[in-house]
Amino acid sequence: MRKKFARIDWPVFFLVLVLCGAGLLNIYSGTRVFPSSGISLFYKQMIWILLGVGVFFFFCFIGSGVIEERAWHIFLAAVVLLLVVLLIGKVRGGAQRWLSLGGINFQPSEFAKIALILALASYFSGRYTYEGIGFRDLLPAGGITLAPFLLVALQPDLGTAGVFLIILAAMMVIACVRGKVFSLVGAAGVAAIPGLWFVMRDYQKQRVLTFLDPGRDPLGAGYHVIQSKIAVGSGGVLGKGYLQGTQGSLRFLPEQHTDFAFAIFSEEWGFAGSLVLLLLFLALVYRMFYLASQSQDRFASFACGGLASYFLAHIVINVAMVCGLFPVVGIPLPFVSYGGSSMLTNMMSLGILANLSRTRFTFQSGEEIPFSV
Repeated sequence: MRKKFARIDWPVFFLVLVLCGAGLLNIYSGTRVFPSSGISLFYKQMIWILLGVGVFFFFCFIGSGVIEERAWHIFLAAVVLLLVVLLIGKVRGGAQRWLSLGGINFQPSEFAKIALILALASYFSGRYTYEGIGFRDLLPAGGITLAPFLLVALQPDLGTAGVFLIILAAMMVIACVRGKVFSLVGAAGVAAIPGLWFVMRDYQKQRVLTFLDPGRDPLGAGYHVIQSKIAVGSGGVLGKGYLQGTQGSLRFLPEQHTDFAFAIFSEEWGFAGSLVLLLLFLALVYRMFYLASQSQDRFASFACGGLASYFLAHIVINVAMVCGLFPVVGIPLPFVSYGGSSMLTNMMSLGILANLSRTRFTFQSGEEIPFSV
């Protein structure tokens, strides 16, 4: 056990704790004006963080090789949960995305993202060649991704469903899919984008139109984006000060503790504070990619790279959405947005990364390198 503790990548863990601390402060600021649940949401998030730390160490310390051996079981479990959601899931805001167990609600689509990364890492690691993965070997990976993509799109949640496609694209790069094949798939994907318009629901089309012109419905579909941009811009260079933001205090900004948490942070801490937060995220993602590059095991390397890409996608999409550079989708900012499902999933993914990254201390033959501080 002492050796396992010594081989944990502590920079990742401490970066996450700092980000969680910033998120807690932000959640208190964004929810203190709520009629009855403001303080309770702060304490609930604190509980989720503590549970998340437990989840992190659980997945960090499970036996070597268990994650790879159970990758497909985890993926199948995630698909089953997504099917259950469509049958008996809880409906919120016109979408059926949640399961309720003992009064606790969780979103299986968050867990499914990690399950897909592990499944694709297992698949690609078994078919990797120095010449690159060809089109024929890529087709099953597309089928693997299609299952959770369609199930989540039917909820409907196109924002989260799109993340599955981003994960597939990232894993294709990490697994060294041949350049011609990647270009062909990319061109087919771009060509298919116009067709999405005909399968989108009215409110989803409205989000796209609002993204292109927020002023076309300033009190309706464009309200979120307009108020978010006001909050971000009004923070200036140094911000208005902690608890001094008006957009959050006066509740002009919808979903200010979840999807638009970064807008509250930017208003109070300004460009300087936002830059520090983004640098912390950049340091975390960089460290994750570094651990992926140092791994001595192909599955571990692919999985760690996929997890790093997953975090990067969430950060970029959420920040771009808040700043009006991307359509509004339900993608939370890791560790800063309120949410138990997101927190536990993120901590689980980092625990898996910490577990798999220990292979950097191991020769490919299986002989361990003596560890020293």
